[in-house]
Amino acid sequence: MQYIHSPQDPRLADYQLLKAKEETSDKFIADHEKTAVRLLNSSLSVESVFCMPKYWEKHKELILSRIPDVNRCFIADKQVFEETIGFSVHQGFMAVGYQKWSELSKATAPILFVNSIVDSENIGSIIRSAAAFGIKTILFDNKSASPYLRRSVRVSMGSLFQIQLVRTYNSTETINTLKETGHTILSLSLPREGKILSSKIQSIYETGKQTKFVLVLGNEAEGIESNILNLSDKLVYIPMKNQIDSLNVSHAFAVALSHLVDAPF
Repeated sequence: MQYIHSPQDPRLADYQLLKAKEETSDKFIADHEKTAVRLLNSSLSVESVFCMPKYWEKHKELILSRIPDVNRCFIADKQVFEETIGFSVHQGFMAVGYQKWSELSKATAPILFVNSIVDSENIGSIIRSAAAFGIKTILFDNKSASPYLRRSVRVSMGSLFQIQLVRTYNSTETINTLKETGHTILSLSLPREGKILSSKIQSIYETGKQTKFVLVLGNEAEGIESNILNLSDKLVYIPMKNQIDSLNVSHAFAVALSHLVDAPF
């Protein structure tokens, strides 16, 4: 392992001043002990680790099983570690991995389609719920935030490492392809968004358990794009009381999944 004495060490370029840094790259940062450990236990390629001495001792066997080249294992005391990344931490263990994307042709149901969701924390929370309820594939359109942004990875607690991720650039074409291969398209949508499509509107309580389905989640402010609503088989909504008409998108997603998928036990 390489002991680091300066936060300006050029070998730490991937880790330096992370708070102000979200570069376009095929790499990503796992910046929490549990997340970094899940990365090391996943099938994704790992470039390096950066940690405080106690985490090196705790996880040395796992680290060296994935990164046998000790020149890519960096250790620093707390002060140097925090000055390098640009903020204080409770857990001084990070890793750099390489993004992994799949193809639409390999998508396996149940599937989540993320439509124009831009908040990275929402993305992370959605991924965590998706993994918990057994979603196998998540499709991201080109207007949505990347699931590999540092905050998304952190909030997801590394859940994205066990789900197929697909980037799609044409929502209409993608939805049509999924319909042609026998998938039911369910859009989680407020009733007011589908007034002209009233025959498709259905309470989540009436929808029942699903198997080969795609659940679409829309933008936090604008909802799901009209072309996707028009192609959907059902527009499902969550009835609410006390004049509450909407939930945070990640919370609504978890509620919907609890009614659509069989218990994972």
